[in-house]
Amino acid sequence: MFIIECLPFSKSLNKDSLSYFSSQPVEPGSLIKVGLRGKSVNALVIGSQNATERKTEIKSANFQLKKISSVIAKPFLQKEFLEAVKETSEYFVASPGNILSHLIPLFILENPNVLSILKEEKINPPINKAHSEQKTKNEISVSQVPDEERFIHYRSLIREEFAKKKSVFLCLPQNEDIRQAKTKLSRGIEFFVYAFHNDLSNKDLKKEWKEACLASHPILVLATAKWLFLPRGDFGTIIIDKENQNGWKTLSRPFIDLRFFAETLANKKNIRTVIGDSFLRVETLSKYKQGEITEFENVKWRLPKDVATQVVDLRESSKKEKEFKILSPEILELINQTISKSSNMFIFAARKGLSSVTVCRDCGEQVKCNNCSSPMVLYKTKIYPDRNVGTGGAFKCHQCGETRDAAEVCQNCGSWKLAAFGSGIDRVAEEIRKNIPNINLYEIHKDTTGTNTKALKIAGSFYENKGSVLLGTEMAFPYLYKKVTNSAIVSFDSLFSIPDFRIREKIFRLILQTKNIAKENFLIQSRNPDDSTVKFAITGNLLDFYKKEIEDRKILDYPPFGIFIKITTRGTKNFVSRETEILKNILKDCNAAIFNSVHEKKGEQSAVNAVIKLPKDEWPKPSLISLLKSLSPHFEIKVDPDNLL
Repeated sequence: MFIIECLPFSKSLNKDSLSYFSSQPVEPGSLIKVGLRGKSVNALVIGSQNATERKTEIKSANFQLKKISSVIAKPFLQKEFLEAVKETSEYFVASPGNILSHLIPLFILENPNVLSILKEEKINPPINKAHSEQKTKNEISVSQVPDEERFIHYRSLIREEFAKKKSVFLCLPQNEDIRQAKTKLSRGIEFFVYAFHNDLSNKDLKKEWKEACLASHPILVLATAKWLFLPRGDFGTIIIDKENQNGWKTLSRPFIDLRFFAETLANKKNIRTVIGDSFLRVETLSKYKQGEITEFENVKWRLPKDVATQVVDLRESSKKEKEFKILSPEILELINQTISKSSNMFIFAARKGLSSVTVCRDCGEQVKCNNCSSPMVLYKTKIYPDRNVGTGGAFKCHQCGETRDAAEVCQNCGSWKLAAFGSGIDRVAEEIRKNIPNINLYEIHKDTTGTNTKALKIAGSFYENKGSVLLGTEMAFPYLYKKVTNSAIVSFDSLFSIPDFRIREKIFRLILQTKNIAKENFLIQSRNPDDSTVKFAITGNLLDFYKKEIEDRKILDYPPFGIFIKITTRGTKNFVSRETEILKNILKDCNAAIFNSVHEKKGEQSAVNAVIKLPKDEWPKPSLISLLKSLSPHFEIKVDPDNLL
């Protein structure tokens, strides 16, 4: 009998591994079926040992070993991949088995028979050969240039790697990015490009999988991080492109950053890593500035001024109109110009449900935080019952947490006429149709576009029909596969109030994205036109934005200088209250800030956050990891969360 240590693919499992037995030894890396809590689940074997060597341990165990159900596939994961899984799970306080579901495609787990291809003698290059044969080494370099120029550099890199008999993996955050990258990079190497994305049928996936595994010529793989396990031994470079876009962080437990895994895997395999985007993350740029990573081709700190840019101050419009208007005369004029010239226009608007802004109806001034100057959000009921704020409502800053009584006058003109106005995408669409009844208006956002297929269809119709306008949230950007004549931002001021310490970086990126897809005109309307983030973005001044952002973060010890770990518990009021006391006791020596959370609530539930801040070089910290792993599974743990509140 043999004891089989394995990692079940179960998100609810809070252990690093489980033990089963088998009459025969099973090689590490094999895929097996095991019984777990009344269900049959896939599991990855990490060890196999003769039972006689663990006889004492088995006898003293307070549970009975179960037999594995079956062996589904022989080893298919490389040693370096498993090492990267272990390191990633440790960093994000999860078990290796838990994160595997984020790192291996469902297609493979549901069709393990496709792994049989790995037994064929003609597979080339062999997947089990040590990477010591490779002459490449783990160098990390960055490329911060506009998309068109960056992909020219990528084409040269791919050809250089092919000449060295090395394959390249281009890792992207979203499926639509993969399709567009294939169009840009396939020319001349069509027979050596393999793209894996969710819209491929099982039949097509099997075909791509088989050919990618058996190809004797070096290949280019375009896929998300779930396909980094691809069993080839000849990868020379991993490119992490669109590094500052959405889609890299998992939205369900366990919460990990797939960029971290990709970099860790490249390091384990000792191969080159290239990180690219038109504007890289502040954390990545900090590493570049500190000399920790090098430059790939070039890093541009100022974008070209190749479109006419107009900034509309909505405060001035309010003074003239004496009422809140979502659309300025200037934006309506640009829309009408687009229609009359039979061109196309993209308009960005914040999604509905974002906090409304509170403005003075006399002078147009926004209500802002006294501490950090971020827009305040009006709540109709008290946020903190134990604080001395009035019962008529309260203003809250989502950036620094300042809360004050809503019974106040405008700090600019002294008027009492303060009012909250929402300008989400639904209201913007309504106003556009009201002002221009016969407009050919398309929309891409969560409420109108439930599937990727529908989004592709809407985007295609938009580009085909001249004189049309596309209104969208951030969800629309991946589907804008070519430039439009005009672009505009009509609703984004409420983004400043989102409880995310990276929100200014996101706003900066958003403005750059919207401006960069325009060929002729870009318009932005705002009640914060003097904000430094807005000014730096509309002028394409990446360097000064970075300098200000990194300076602010250094003062507060925010990433990249420190790291946050957020623990959240939610449920009924009594449950959360009881669990909070337990949490306080467990984290008593961790200097944790524990507070009620408005933004982590779901429905009528209560929620409490505990936030721990550490110097960057102190994480991962084994003693704290052990403490966090001792928490009950209902506690959510996020390392390097996007928001703290």
